[in-house]
Amino acid sequence: MRSGYTCLIVSIITRLMVVLLLCYLAFMTEYLNFKLAHNNARLVELSAGKPMRIFYEQTEKFFSMFGDPLETAQKNGGMTWSIRIMGVPFTDPVSAISVLAKNHRMEIGFVLGLIGPLALALVFGRVFCSYICSASLLFFSISRLRRLLLKWFYFPEWSLNRGFAWGVLIGGTLVCLAFGHGIWSLLLPYFAVGQTVFHGLAFGTLSVSFFSIVVFSIADLLLGKQFTCRYLCPTGRLLGWIGRRSLVSIRREAPRCLENCNACADICPMRIKPNQDETVDCSLCGECMIVCPTKCLSIAPIIGKRKVTAGSLK
Repeated sequence: MRSGYTCLIVSIITRLMVVLLLCYLAFMTEYLNFKLAHNNARLVELSAGKPMRIFYEQTEKFFSMFGDPLETAQKNGGMTWSIRIMGVPFTDPVSAISVLAKNHRMEIGFVLGLIGPLALALVFGRVFCSYICSASLLFFSISRLRRLLLKWFYFPEWSLNRGFAWGVLIGGTLVCLAFGHGIWSLLLPYFAVGQTVFHGLAFGTLSVSFFSIVVFSIADLLLGKQFTCRYLCPTGRLLGWIGRRSLVSIRREAPRCLENCNACADICPMRIKPNQDETVDCSLCGECMIVCPTKCLSIAPIIGKRKVTAGSLK
């Protein structure tokens, strides 16, 4: 059993590592260009300056630990749409739906890349949102800012039907059929972050996706705590549905739970109610465990217990 603070710290660290990975993959384009065009540190310095020579040499040294540097570099690449890490593919489930809808087929490598994300959701539920999504780290920070500003200003707490994100998924897929997959760089928050990072570091330009990030951020600040994650992001909704019967989730020791205590429900960024054994959409962020006065909540395997859905509580 992990404490809530441990989960929270780990989730922040893992998401920071994902952001660093996105930066690294963006710079990978530069390394491959230098490798194929020059294949010599001195020539890199002459064409791009000393800082890029240092970057080239350090990247070359790192990849040499795993074999041929060029071959190793080519096994790693991509962005949030589809990433290869040491040759292992990871495919965004929404991208798979988009590609299948538009092309009516998927390459075998693209399909194999779904194994990791789907297995993670089936075992741990919606953990992508708290431990992997680079955009959720931004929204996590905005929720803290919102909490601070609420001491002096009033912000409404809006809510939408949880099915709204399904509409975003369906609508985005239909737009994709007409205009291409680029629509997702505007509709998926983490994709927008990835595109912005890539364009900024690889090309030195500002991506149009940046403006989507601004819109999502304003929505989170003005409309509700992590509003985007809860109601707008189709990936979160899809993974929450896939992991609705996950093997590991928040578990409550009912005898220790205080009657009429709503501390866990009030703090939950996904607006679920662990005090009523509602665990669908739980991202295992650990915040409910931190505020629980009796420490009756823990992360544990769900054995012989049907999870309560948000709809069944109404």
